[in-house]
Amino acid sequence: MSLASFLSPEARVLTLAARTCLDPPAAEQLRALLGRPLDHERLYRLTLRHGVVALAYRNLLQAAPDAVPEPWRIRLEAEARALAVHNLHQTQELLRLVDRLEAEGIPVIPFKGPALAALIYGDPAARVYVDIDLLVKRSDFWKARRVIESLGYRAHKQLGEAETEAYLDTQLGFEFVHESRDFVVELHWAFFYTIYDLPLDPEAIWARHRQVPFAGRTLRTMAPEDLLLYLAIHGNKHRWLKLTWVADVAELLRRCADMDGAAVLQQAHRLGAARVLAIGCTLAAELLGAPVPDVLQRGLRQRRAARRMAREVVTRWMFREDADVRAFWPMFWYHFRERERWRHRLGYLGHHLKLALAPTEKDRAFCRLPKQLTFLYPVIRPVRVLVERLHPGEAS
Repeated sequence: MSLASFLSPEARVLTLAARTCLDPPAAEQLRALLGRPLDHERLYRLTLRHGVVALAYRNLLQAAPDAVPEPWRIRLEAEARALAVHNLHQTQELLRLVDRLEAEGIPVIPFKGPALAALIYGDPAARVYVDIDLLVKRSDFWKARRVIESLGYRAHKQLGEAETEAYLDTQLGFEFVHESRDFVVELHWAFFYTIYDLPLDPEAIWARHRQVPFAGRTLRTMAPEDLLLYLAIHGNKHRWLKLTWVADVAELLRRCADMDGAAVLQQAHRLGAARVLAIGCTLAAELLGAPVPDVLQRGLRQRRAARRMAREVVTRWMFREDADVRAFWPMFWYHFRERERWRHRLGYLGHHLKLALAPTEKDRAFCRLPKQLTFLYPVIRPVRVLVERLHPGEAS
């Protein structure tokens, strides 16, 4: 049974409209659905929540311009226009940053944001994004920071040099905010925390990166094979709560039909991320009609667990407005199962045990222990919680 069969009419309208290529069968399905009674307020909410305003507005007008009631059409048009203006400013700022960094001898790969929208959707206005993400080499961080700060940005975290070095060793990116507050830039040097245990190698990404035409210049970008894995891991990290993350995978598959599927599979198996890749490809194919290359289909066909998890995404979270997406146990169980290897699962479990045992600010406020006795905080925590339950407001 196709994943689309589990969708409400409003969600199915959205999945048909959230694509750059509306082929005749999809257009016919969309027109048929729009001819039936729909909850247009819910459709509007879903469109905003899933970050597909531009695509949905464009395709709804193309398929059945008179089927959307005027009040909702006007609201969608206003959102699409505002998004286009916002994205134009973001794109201009991206180019200003990249030009300056490259001029200073700092190679930079823009990813997500305006660059992703332009490269895989063919239109910087087609995707919602908030900040500008730039990949630099770890050795170039301090030089890149000086360039970015010379362009009117300030570090979001005010740390000393030693603290910053420690931060760089344990984190993935460093955030800068423009003095106008209109732009946020994140400098990255790695992808994904070790909690996910799916380490895309930045050095390998640099070795395989390409240069593509963009706004009258060339821009560095990840190779399609690396970008597909990145997008699959990123979307899965967030349990595909937004359709825009599925659309990213779908549009990359459409635009780069000649990508080396065998190389993608090989790297996915090496990272232990084949199940994650299978979930992303399943969602992209069955919700958005993406053309998954034959070699990927054959390599991922036996991933039954991935299909069950894709169904869980669709029925439990993606289009459920009443879903508690922050509930710990469903989130934990999903990410536990995404891992194919037991050593990865045990590492994930160990991470959460470590978090559970680490003292919190509430623990420290309840009972100040000397450094040599901090190992007792896990024993003290149940006492603190009991006191808080019995005497609310008095524990501190």
